[in-house]
Amino acid sequence: MPYQTCPQCGLRTYTVSGEECPRCGTPLQGRQRATARWGDWRPHCGEEQPRGVVERVLAVARRELNMDAALLSEVREGREVILWAVGNERIPAFVPGTSAPLRDTICQRLLDGTIDGVVHDTANDPRLRDLPGVRENGLGAYIGVPLTGAAARRYVLCCLASEARPDLSERDVNFLRGLVESIKPAVDRTASAA
Repeated sequence: MPYQTCPQCGLRTYTVSGEECPRCGTPLQGRQRATARWGDWRPHCGEEQPRGVVERVLAVARRELNMDAALLSEVREGREVILWAVGNERIPAFVPGTSAPLRDTICQRLLDGTIDGVVHDTANDPRLRDLPGVRENGLGAYIGVPLTGAAARRYVLCCLASEARPDLSERDVNFLRGLVESIKPAVDRTASAA
């Protein structure tokens, strides 16, 4: 997906199908929606359409990487707290407002450098397979990137799949890095309002 510059505030951001600027809310020029590499994604029954800027970007990440869930969580007081999430019924446990001790999460391993941004098969990775989130939720693959927000707040944008994904690559991690930069202003705006 190409970058686009907001005509109002000058922010360079990924274009998400005619969305608004995450910093100032100015409508951006519409662009053709990218076709997912593995076919068009369709919402599952009962799945709500994403409403906010961050949810829409998470939906793009999920669709483009063909994952079951995408979420943005914050590291807060020794816990990983899910702030935004989009997904399907294949991985139902990850919803906004839920949290887990950081020591029990894949994201902690990403933040401390134990793992890289892509884990192709979490169930068979000795560093992750015994984590409660992997065992209890049947996670098969993980891809994530960290984000440092205003006031040094720490976040992670990650995508999860219920099956192993040997096709995920560093190119996909770079795609997520671009998405993180595009939502950083919206995340900072939300954090400062809290």
